Amino acid sequence: MSTESKNEYPKGDVNYHSDVNNIFILVLTIFSIIVAWGIILLPNNAIFWWVDFLICAVFLLDFAVSFWRARNRADYFIIKGGWLDLLGAIPSVPGLPWTALFRLARLSRLVRIINHLRGKDRNEFISEARQNPAKTALLTMTITAIVLVTIASLTILRLERGAADAQILTGRDAFWWSMVTITSVGYGDFVPVTFWGRVLATILMIFGIGIFAVLTSFVAARVVKLQADPEEVIEIVKAENAFIRAELSELKELIRNREITGNDKT
Repeated sequence: MSTESKNEYPKGDVNYHSDVNNIFILVLTIFSIIVAWGIILLPNNAIFWWVDFLICAVFLLDFAVSFWRARNRADYFIIKGGWLDLLGAIPSVPGLPWTALFRLARLSRLVRIINHLRGKDRNEFISEARQNPAKTALLTMTITAIVLVTIASLTILRLERGAADAQILTGRDAFWWSMVTITSVGYGDFVPVTFWGRVLATILMIFGIGIFAVLTSFVAARVVKLQADPEEVIEIVKAENAFIRAELSELKELIRNREITGNDKT
C-alpha cells in the first residue's frame, strides 16, 4: 500500500481498495438495490432472496476487509459509515420483504466511492487494470456471473414451469439449477426439458468453464506476486518507513504544541 493512499485516508475508507475493487463494489451495490426491489415487488419469488444472500456474502467480505485495513477502526465504523456498510450487508429475511430495504444503507458506500473516483484520471484506472489483469478479470467475471445467474434463474423458471414433464417448478429449484450449471458441477437433479432451456444451459456451462479459467489465472498471478523482486520489496519498505517518520513528526509537533499551550495557561 502506498504512502499516498494512506495519507488520503481522512477522505474515506475507499482509499484502502484499488479503483478496480471500488468500481466492482459500485456496480454490485446498484445491482443489489435492483434485487431488493425484486424482493419487495415479488416476495414469493425465491430467486431474488437467494441472489440477495449471495450478494450480501460479498458485501460482508468487503466490510471485513475495510474494517481490517482501516488505520482507525472505530473512526471507520462510526464516522466514515462502516456501520452502514455492515447494515447493508445483512441478508433479507424470508417472509419479511421490508428487510430488503437494508440494501439502501449501501448508498453511503456508493457515494463515498463516487466522490473518490470523481477526481481520478481514466488513464490511471486503465493503467491499474492492466497492471493486475487477473484481478480485474476475476472481479469482472464475478459480477457478470451474479447477474447471469439471476437472469438465467428467472428465465429458466419461465421457460420450464409450464412445460410437460418439467422439473424446475419453483424459484428455489431455478436458482439451484443455475448455480450447479454455471459451476459445471452438473448434479442432474434438475434438468431443462425445453429447447430454449437447454440452450440456456449450454450458455451457462460455457461461461462456467471461463470462470474456472479466470480463477486459475488469478491464483497463479497471486503466487507469482508473492515471489516479488527483492528491490521492489525494498522500495515498499522504504515507502512505509517514510510514512511512519511523517506520522511521528506530526505526533511530535502535536505534543510540542500542547506543551506550549499548557505553559501559556499556567
